Amino acid sequence: MRILVTGNTGQIGVALVPFLLEAGYQLRTFDRTAQGRGQTWEHIPGDLRDAVGVRRAVQGADAVVHLAAISHDRLGGPDEIHQVNVLGTLNVLQACAEAGVERVVFFSSVNSLGNFQGHRVTQYFPIDDAYPRHPMSPYQLSKHLGEEACCSYTDRCGMVTICLRPVAVVSPESYAHFHRPAASFWGRMVKADYWSYVDVRDVCQAALLSLKVRDVRHDAFLLAAEDTRAAEPTAQLIDEHYPNVPWPKVDRETYLAANPYRSLVDCSHAADLLGWRPRYSWRQISPNP
Repeated sequence: MRILVTGNTGQIGVALVPFLLEAGYQLRTFDRTAQGRGQTWEHIPGDLRDAVGVRRAVQGADAVVHLAAISHDRLGGPDEIHQVNVLGTLNVLQACAEAGVERVVFFSSVNSLGNFQGHRVTQYFPIDDAYPRHPMSPYQLSKHLGEEACCSYTDRCGMVTICLRPVAVVSPESYAHFHRPAASFWGRMVKADYWSYVDVRDVCQAALLSLKVRDVRHDAFLLAAEDTRAAEPTAQLIDEHYPNVPWPKVDRETYLAANPYRSLVDCSHAADLLGWRPRYSWRQISPNP
């Protein structure tokens, strides 16, 4: 099976390429950055905004993992984010439709919901995939529109589109910083993301499952570790920072009973449909608080 991976030089792409090769897939990659010597797969340099180049890259692929994007509002202006993230994704989907590609795994983001990065406080806890979306920034809007485009192409062309919504993606090397208290500057920075994180290895596993899952035509899945990246128990974080956010779907004490450091992002939808469960936690290599 030949997989096209766009954005292979980004944080997730760098980890995903060897992961897919080890799983036995044939790979082609598409990225603006030229590849170095010694690679064992085909690479096509190009830009998502070049529809002809995207068509050339898609030809012969059985599935596409679409990672390439401007990954934050501070990395581009609204016009550039729209061109790369929205029109670029449309170029990928249209090329897949023309080439008869049967499956696209689109890397969206938890930011498609609109309640992260401090733009607007969440309407409820725990945050799940049914959360009503209200994107507040150009980047958030671009990911929301990318998901909508995937749904449209599934309805129009019949291709399977799986949208993955990771929270802040981290590598194991960054775990040494996670012991810092929530009152620190670092802690205040991650408060707006509800102290969520996900290990890049778990993200790669979600992509692999998305390439294999059956009986799903189009859907979106949050990806987060089972715990927070704060040293304090989750109940303490809520009481200090979000005491007025309601819990309409589950009793708070019941939700936290088995794990006092449990994430405020509920990934049960990914567990139920993809069979995905995060395996990695910073607490595995750092002392529990």
